[in-house]
Amino acid sequence: MAGTICDCGRPMATGCRSCLMAEVSSRLRNASYNSAVCKTKWRSSPDITSGEHTFMDVIENSSSIRGDLRVIIELNFRAEFELAKASQEYNQLVHRLPEVFVGKVERLKSVIKIVCLAAKKCMKEKKMHLGPWRKERYMQAKWLATTCERSTSMPPMSMGYSGRLPRPKASMLTVDLKEMLPNVHCTVVAVV
Repeated sequence: MAGTICDCGRPMATGCRSCLMAEVSSRLRNASYNSAVCKTKWRSSPDITSGEHTFMDVIENSSSIRGDLRVIIELNFRAEFELAKASQEYNQLVHRLPEVFVGKVERLKSVIKIVCLAAKKCMKEKKMHLGPWRKERYMQAKWLATTCERSTSMPPMSMGYSGRLPRPKASMLTVDLKEMLPNVHCTVVAVV
């Protein structure tokens, strides 16, 4: 994938997460899997704060009594559980998690329960408050919320040059400085 430019105009090495998910999901569909990029949203309740999360899933239609089999795919799984001021014990647990999670809903629920209990214990030992976005119910809502919007129409990345470069963003100040100091190398960084 080196040298690949995604539809958002960034090179693959620094490409965006949504383009990467779209590409992986597209390749899974090309391999005959019922894959989609999913977006969950949930509202605030007394238990959890509102939020949204994007990930992938694959659904295998089954004629068994148990129904369809759903496999969750999270490309940045370990990072979802990292804490800034965690204990060494908690960090060791998190580092044992896979970077990319591919598993059934039941397995995901088990992992969430174990890691969230460890986070709660870690924060209690450090006499720190556990943020509501680190609690088990919130973490479950990320991947298992009742409202999940599945999308298969996200544009896949293009292999090679897309023919269209992203427009550089600069203020009028930058343009004036470039004209006044033509021999100075200038890098423009846009803050959006």
